[in-house]
Amino acid sequence: MPWSAAVPAVLVALVALYWPAPALFAALRLPPLASAALAPPVAVLVLSVSAILADVAGGLWGWPWVLGVAVLLLGGVVGGRILVRRGRPPAEAAPPSRSPRILLAYLAGIGVAGIAMGGLVLDALVSPESFSQRHDNVFHLNTTHLVASGHASPFALAPVTTNSFYPAAWHDWAGLVMQLSGTDALVASQACTLAIVFLVWPLSVAWLVEVVVRPGTAGRLLVGVLALSSVSFPLTLAGWGTLYPNLLGIALAPVLFTVVWDALGRDDHPVLGLGSAVTMAALTGAAVALAHPNAALSVGLFLFPVAIAAVWPLVRRGDLRAVRGSVVWTLTVAAGFLVAFPVAWYVLGDAIAAGSVRDPFLERGRALGEVVAGTSIGRPPVPSLAIGLVAGLLVLVATARLRPLLASFALVSTAYVASVALETSPLPLLLTAPYYTDPYRIAAVATVLVVPIAVLGWDSVARWFAEHLPMRVGVVVAMALAAALLATAVASDGMRGLRDEVRKRFVADSTAWLLTPDERALIERLPDTTPDDAVLVVNPSQGGSLAYAIADRRVTHYYMNAPVTPAAEYLALHLRDAATDPAVCAAVAETGAHHALALEPFEIEGVYESETSHPGLHGLDAAPGFEVVDSQGAATLYRVTACD
Repeated sequence: MPWSAAVPAVLVALVALYWPAPALFAALRLPPLASAALAPPVAVLVLSVSAILADVAGGLWGWPWVLGVAVLLLGGVVGGRILVRRGRPPAEAAPPSRSPRILLAYLAGIGVAGIAMGGLVLDALVSPESFSQRHDNVFHLNTTHLVASGHASPFALAPVTTNSFYPAAWHDWAGLVMQLSGTDALVASQACTLAIVFLVWPLSVAWLVEVVVRPGTAGRLLVGVLALSSVSFPLTLAGWGTLYPNLLGIALAPVLFTVVWDALGRDDHPVLGLGSAVTMAALTGAAVALAHPNAALSVGLFLFPVAIAAVWPLVRRGDLRAVRGSVVWTLTVAAGFLVAFPVAWYVLGDAIAAGSVRDPFLERGRALGEVVAGTSIGRPPVPSLAIGLVAGLLVLVATARLRPLLASFALVSTAYVASVALETSPLPLLLTAPYYTDPYRIAAVATVLVVPIAVLGWDSVARWFAEHLPMRVGVVVAMALAAALLATAVASDGMRGLRDEVRKRFVADSTAWLLTPDERALIERLPDTTPDDAVLVVNPSQGGSLAYAIADRRVTHYYMNAPVTPAAEYLALHLRDAATDPAVCAAVAETGAHHALALEPFEIEGVYESETSHPGLHGLDAAPGFEVVDSQGAATLYRVTACD
């Protein structure tokens, strides 16, 4: 399938996230850039809340539920704003320029960067129907298919998972794309990935840069190229496929950071009034947490030093109106960041610390070098990002308003170094356990700071030229700088190496971890070779569970480590004995599994492999009581005739 065939799904994915932008602009009178940046978290919140309400009401989730919750949410926000404004001055704060030209400048830079780097990204992701052949993609693709069927609540995702809660915002989004575009879970996931890489992520960073960095024209044009130049995010997480929720959560994290930065009063002229800032911080925080709680927790880590700087006058002078001139808000910030956030961080880290032991694999000097160069996991740095980051860090040192971000950068950098270069012990775990001590996740989260700091560095360079050159020459220099950084990024060993790294995970050949071309072809024919209500005995470690996401056929095991019924487990152990063991036919009757999918012997890495290894699916070709329905290569579909 050519990439052009995915355009409708990509457009649907973008509409599904950006429809709130006009309403935010018109009803709340937000600047165009702020409206565009805030739209995705608002849309994500609507998707998640509507899914929960549909489940509570016992209905099937779909676009009518989304529309209803959207009307209620936006109506509530607008109504609350009207009530709060009664009896007050027309404006609580003096917002920055509302000119659409600011948004257009960012979009121009993002568009040019996307065109220049689009080939590299599309080559890495292979095709619209490709998927990362890694562990948890079985879970994510099956969950997306489940959501599209109308079962979308993060509190009720059985039979794919029996967890009491799982952040399903990504799956709700991709599931809605499936419903509206008529595509499958694979194409919908690729469409959402492209939407994040080329627009959601860079536009989120753009608003952070506009509010925090306050760039000139050059800085605005450079956001697109620098946002796409990181070897740590977003393409790396897209390549894993197992980290789709992290991908969405981190892409939205800059918006949450910006809203809370604004609420903390770090600027003389905040974008939002205090009431609006607090409201949007709560809504955006809920959306990011529903995408992935770890992303919201990471924003808290970044803002921890910023909050300390904001409440410092309270400590030093006893000024209870230190933050945005409000006693109540000052005390709330102090309690939230100085007490509640550290407790939440420790509790979450302690809860998952047992599974967070990893061996160091980089020298400490190399790890520190990667921090300064804006790279990770032994990858070559991208020069444009690395040089901008170093320059930006120097500017942070000299800028009092931004100096707390040095501490933010130091915290996440220390966590990264600990995850790759230090032995596991209580002290490093204090920073790394909430990330499962996973350097991929930590490096991805760090990008939320790395890119804006790099923009700050290059923008400062451009400003120096602008001050010492005639205006027309300065504009030419700024454009030349943007072109040079873009060319450097596209040609860098870091980005090309990342493309090859990701592509290896997406290529489906005879050595594919989950589905080889033969296995996938057999599964794609299931709608023709099995009845609509068929249930298949499968081994998820061989990729057989994807029969649900690809062919809409129920399976006995939807995911590698998801609990199953005793009957399904018995079939995994003893199916081949159907002709001689009456208990097998009893299990077949209980599960309805009258078909079996026996794929090639290879099983994905043992970390998720069942202890049984599904021996019941071995040797069906020589066992009595099984009829071959379809086969291709080493993959075979059987019907269990012994239980007729």
